[in-house]
Amino acid sequence: MVRSSLGLAALASVACAQVYDTRFEGTTWDDANWIIKSTNLDQGHYQSRISLANGYIGINLASLGPFFEADVPVDGDNIFGWPLFARRQSFATVAGFYDSQPQTNGSNFPWLYQYGWDSAISGVPHWAGLHIKSGGNILRANTPASQISNFSTSLSISDATMNWKFLWSPGYGPNLNVEYTVFVHKLRINQAAVQLKVSSEQNAEIEVIDVLEGEAAVRTTFVDKGYGQRFPLIWSAVSPNGTPNVTAWVFSSLEGDSYCRKKTRRRFEDSSLIGTNSSSIAQSMKVHLKRGETSTVTKYVGVASTDDFAQPKEVAWKATRQAAETGFEKMHKSHAAEWASILTRDSVDRYYQANGSLPQQVNDENIVELQILAVTNPFFLLQQTVGSNAIAAAGNNTGLGTHSISVGGLGSDAYAGQIFWDADVWMAPGLLPSFPEAAKQIAEYRVAKFPQARENIKTAYQSSQNKTGKFSTEGAIFPWTSGRYGNCTATGPCFDYEYHLNGDIGLEMYSYLALTGDAALFKKDYLPIYDAVAQMYADLVTWNETLKAYELYNGTDPDEYANFEDNIGFTMALMKVHIDSANDLHTRFGLDRNETWANISSQILIPAYEPANIIKEYADMNDTVEVKQADVVLVDDFLNWPNKYTLSDLDYYAGKQSLNGPGMTYGVFSIVANRESPSGCSSYTYDLYSSQPYLRGPWFQYSEQMLDDWQTNGHTHPAYPFHTGMGGASRIAIYGYLGLRVMLDSLSIDPSLPPQIPQIHYRKFYWQGWPIDAVSTQTHTTLKRLQGPLPSANQKYADSIPVAIGLNSTTNLTLTFSAPLVIPNRQIGNIKSVANNIAQCLPVTSNRQYRQGQFPLAAVDGASSTKWQPISANESSSISIHLSEPYVPIKEVMLDWAQSPPKSFRLVFTNTSADPDTTEGTLFTEDNNVKISSPYDAVTAYVIKPVGANTTNITVDTPKWSGKYAILTIEGNQGDGGVLGYGASVAEVAIVAENGRDVVKRL
Repeated sequence: MVRSSLGLAALASVACAQVYDTRFEGTTWDDANWIIKSTNLDQGHYQSRISLANGYIGINLASLGPFFEADVPVDGDNIFGWPLFARRQSFATVAGFYDSQPQTNGSNFPWLYQYGWDSAISGVPHWAGLHIKSGGNILRANTPASQISNFSTSLSISDATMNWKFLWSPGYGPNLNVEYTVFVHKLRINQAAVQLKVSSEQNAEIEVIDVLEGEAAVRTTFVDKGYGQRFPLIWSAVSPNGTPNVTAWVFSSLEGDSYCRKKTRRRFEDSSLIGTNSSSIAQSMKVHLKRGETSTVTKYVGVASTDDFAQPKEVAWKATRQAAETGFEKMHKSHAAEWASILTRDSVDRYYQANGSLPQQVNDENIVELQILAVTNPFFLLQQTVGSNAIAAAGNNTGLGTHSISVGGLGSDAYAGQIFWDADVWMAPGLLPSFPEAAKQIAEYRVAKFPQARENIKTAYQSSQNKTGKFSTEGAIFPWTSGRYGNCTATGPCFDYEYHLNGDIGLEMYSYLALTGDAALFKKDYLPIYDAVAQMYADLVTWNETLKAYELYNGTDPDEYANFEDNIGFTMALMKVHIDSANDLHTRFGLDRNETWANISSQILIPAYEPANIIKEYADMNDTVEVKQADVVLVDDFLNWPNKYTLSDLDYYAGKQSLNGPGMTYGVFSIVANRESPSGCSSYTYDLYSSQPYLRGPWFQYSEQMLDDWQTNGHTHPAYPFHTGMGGASRIAIYGYLGLRVMLDSLSIDPSLPPQIPQIHYRKFYWQGWPIDAVSTQTHTTLKRLQGPLPSANQKYADSIPVAIGLNSTTNLTLTFSAPLVIPNRQIGNIKSVANNIAQCLPVTSNRQYRQGQFPLAAVDGASSTKWQPISANESSSISIHLSEPYVPIKEVMLDWAQSPPKSFRLVFTNTSADPDTTEGTLFTEDNNVKISSPYDAVTAYVIKPVGANTTNITVDTPKWSGKYAILTIEGNQGDGGVLGYGASVAEVAIVAENGRDVVKRL
């Protein structure tokens, strides 16, 4: 639903005059001002909390206000997952604030504990609490919802500011109008502010309480706390466990207006609010409210730790006092200005039509959501980064730019706050094209840990790769998880596990060179890492004299359901590409090629299986494989390697993906499908698949899992918010629809928009440091050069940029400042997977709930690798396909049921209603006893075979006319999903016109 937002905005574009309802209860999107607003109060659930951060400090805030909150158990569950398995609750920290602990509650290789301790992110006291005490009641996170009315909360993305407004009726005393505003300063990275505005229906006295909540300071040792006498200050200091040389200081200054009785300020010690944690401390003062008048109370916060500041106590104290002296409005103005300089309007993808509006047709609420995500995804990632202005404002403190991005960001201790491949492979590529400066800190974290990676290579004796002298000291190896030190640990083994991480780091650094043109930085800091990884890979593989090839033993590909396997598919291809690229880079930088590397690379075994025309995920894989997350398909997404198995890999592994996998997989499928599929619009299906099942309201944050209930999702307590998913989804438009490939010698694109998307104005992006503007319509893509290159821009391309179309392009195009370059799109959505199919890629609606990600539109996207599957088999479920005019005689219908055919189906054409439950129309065909064309065979179940399916084809002697709608109804399930009660699957509905569209009529 679209609601007009009238007034001055009406003078702007149509897009700037609309507030959109979203699919989340009580939640709207103001597209003009980038504001998410919700009137739904959902307390005690992590999905409803918001995290704010500035790249240095971060905090997680309750749904009712800026409070600390612990989760209310849902079906007995209120813990988060591996490796900590601790209580879900609000979290606050500073970048790099890792502890050192003997072990964690979960691990990968527990025997490695004997060789070194692990590292998990520690918390600091939750500093945002600003509570009200009235009539003996205290406003807090778990205040009964019955006391709250007129509730609304909003996130203004353009200035990263949270707001809450509501009426609090405490029972004793008057009703209070309450408003909170919170921001974490993007420029002054040690500062944050919380402001309370409160008014009463009658004269009243309340007490406002400023709290530093020690419960959030998990995995820390108490150091100090205090109550100021000269200034209205409180402070608390903690050290991460096991690292007494590191301390974080949190200061808070409580300031009020003339209604505040400053002489009543006192140290507040009511344990019912602040608990008994040693790190907790609070102060309060009385406020005398006059009827109908508003009092404003503000707390100014300063935070600093030893990791980035030599005198953190002094830095935090000064930050607090300077913030108080500056005042809330001026402070917020500079904060907003800094965000405006980073997340600019042209730095996000825009799905507006030529008239400035978002599409308004059937199913186009999907486009509205994609537009929301085009803003929210980069925003949540950028919150975790420190910009150059902030580094300069902190005295050119370059250490602030060496912290990577953890899975949950600075407002979460999910996955112990450790750094995984998530940052290098999923978040960095989402940021790099348009925000290279922000993405740089992901690479800089690896640079900082490179000396330890060189030491790690000496620990091969702890693994199966323990042959004396196997690894050169010129190599380096990074651990799977990394915190303070970057050493090999029980959660983050270096050997016998996910070796691909090292090449993943190389991919990010290579991309940084291609997109920024910063050859000097790359040669100085990144090339040594690239070379060390190449050396490690050359040493890691083992020659098989029988096969005359190099193999890899005992490793794990990205699919963590298959551990300790040989010849793992993505890793084998990655090692080959990485070693070859290292030699290529040597040539470019005037260095000698390493012929030993070249010889090894040329003989690395790629585990192909020719009968099915696929790359196997690992040597012993069989056809029962279930894949946790994108694996072999990464070859065609990231490696720019000529893979002759691309389409077969895409279709085969799409059918093997687990629905319990993490939320970054399907962005890869979308990108590869759009680049490589010869027909159809499955890229759009996968696009929606990459976000919709994982999004949680009201803030459009991602969960790691489609389902958050650990009892139904494969026993995973999902990470939240899942920045990996945000990064993966944010890649789709520019790498998929535009077809950007990261190449050094040309700007390589291969554009094609699915029919559902009329137009995309892509975010401004860089190639070799030069800014590019690109717009795709359905038919063509226009490239323009922009002013304002990066300081690192490669001057070779100052006048013209070579443009290539596709991976193996023979087309030589040039982009100059003098004129735009117009390129025809491939328009694969208009190419029929089944000749004369009139249903392909048309809008579809359904009358029944469907399994997560198994969208109705999958039944008409021209790909058998996607499918619609209703949630229940024991009731009839229908889809309505919105056919286009003119109407045509239909002679054949082809139905692909994938592996779960229904027991019965019927297909009806109608002109009267799109309602799938309609009883009117012309019956084309029905079958109450669907035959299984590809039955399960236990004998051959393990044999890898090309993708097959159960199909039903109906051809009629006398063609019947199509109508406005085709309604397919199914019931029952004869496949494996039927055991679980799920409905049958429909991979494709092809409605085949007689003689194409030569015979037509309008009704």
